[in-house]
Amino acid sequence: MCIRIETENDETLRSKKFIGALARKIDKYGLTRMGGFIFLMGTTLDHRDDGGMIFDGNGDQISVHDDVVEEAYNWELSFSWHTDIKVFATRMPKRRAKVALVPRIRLWDATFKIIGDPIVVD
Repeated sequence: MCIRIETENDETLRSKKFIGALARKIDKYGLTRMGGFIFLMGTTLDHRDDGGMIFDGNGDQISVHDDVVEEAYNWELSFSWHTDIKVFATRMPKRRAKVALVPRIRLWDATFKIIGDPIVVD
């Protein structure tokens, strides 16, 4: 059975409200830098291996390959962004996210949707 996951559009993913909601979700799960990497990698690759597919907000399929997380983080393997975003669990970001961050935010969006606990913007 193929499960299709559709992520939000790029503008929604970049929004301050979405970033705040993502930060609260990461905080809720207590995900550390390495824990977040393992969560993203394990969930997305298991989804792929089970025949699942991920699509962006335009309906284009995302390639879920073995290095999808590393690529989304632009090969910055300390995953310091993970620590940076957690600040927004308790305060709203002042700006929306940069376009370059969309692939990693999209991956987080997809991953939480895969586990059945999607990011909800209030």
